[in-house]
Amino acid sequence: MPGKISPYSSPAAKILSLYGLLLFSGKKYSLTQLAQLLRCSKQTVLRMMEQIELSHQAKVDSWIDGGRKWFKVKTPPVRPQVCLDAEAIQLLLVCRDFVWHLLPQSLREEISRTIAHTTVLLPNMEDRSRAMTKLGEAYSKGLINYTAHQHLLDVLLDAMVDHKICRVRYQSPKRPEPKEYCIAPLTLIAHHATLYVQCWLVTDSGEPDIIYDGMLLAVQRLLQVELTERTFTVSEDSFKDGQHIFGLMKGEPFRVQISFRPEAAVYVKERQWSADQVISPLPDGGIFLEFTATSRPEVISWVLSFGPKAAVLAPDDLRDEMKGAVSEMMNNYI
Repeated sequence: MPGKISPYSSPAAKILSLYGLLLFSGKKYSLTQLAQLLRCSKQTVLRMMEQIELSHQAKVDSWIDGGRKWFKVKTPPVRPQVCLDAEAIQLLLVCRDFVWHLLPQSLREEISRTIAHTTVLLPNMEDRSRAMTKLGEAYSKGLINYTAHQHLLDVLLDAMVDHKICRVRYQSPKRPEPKEYCIAPLTLIAHHATLYVQCWLVTDSGEPDIIYDGMLLAVQRLLQVELTERTFTVSEDSFKDGQHIFGLMKGEPFRVQISFRPEAAVYVKERQWSADQVISPLPDGGIFLEFTATSRPEVISWVLSFGPKAAVLAPDDLRDEMKGAVSEMMNNYI
């Protein structure tokens, strides 16, 4: 949802904002939401709706649901024909191929079929084969087959679009028995060839109050997802994590200092590990990296993946944890 406009905006600016919001988002908004976004009274919103209707530029549907008045722009009976060009279809194929390993089989087929149907609309016959040229591919270790979870993904996607609460059964590896949660699903996250649903943990009944706003559930561990009729309100701020910080799991931020030997320096320098990272050269051709992280286990796992080519310098307690992890690894080979 767009941010609120200035309370000092002119009436003309507010009506343009209202018109653009309804026309380009395609979403439904309650009278209360529109009044909050436009920073005006509900009566003012109703007057602006009348002016939009009288202008004949757009037809607006309105109805009462759950004791609230809702508005949405009507879809025109004859829609304009939109055709992508060959280059745009190629980009879609690249995006598809980069996430191919994460998609259930039925979703792969549906996406491929949709792109193929779009290609048929290209006016130039010669562009059709060019548009379908394979340009990308993704490689990953330890793939998860999400085909068996397609029906759960379908429910989650519907819930995200309609902002509906879901009741889920989740099998955590830390618990012997599944546990039930009520969640407000916000978005899917792809991380290391694994799909996670980013969500809020909410109360079991009534108006959904947020218990925890940083919940992540691995899709392959979901046993059941049930769509409910309860709804939640979400804004653009709900999807903003702020600046890029190392770690999928979000805890208290902390600074990390690591030295890398020359063999690993190029790989590390080519990437951003946090938005506020600092990279300094070392006399032997290696580098010194300082960055912000939010997950200690992820930092430890990442540093261990470099073997002897990386060493944690700070903080001291994390360095001690690394020593313990290396000692345990050595014990496996005694």
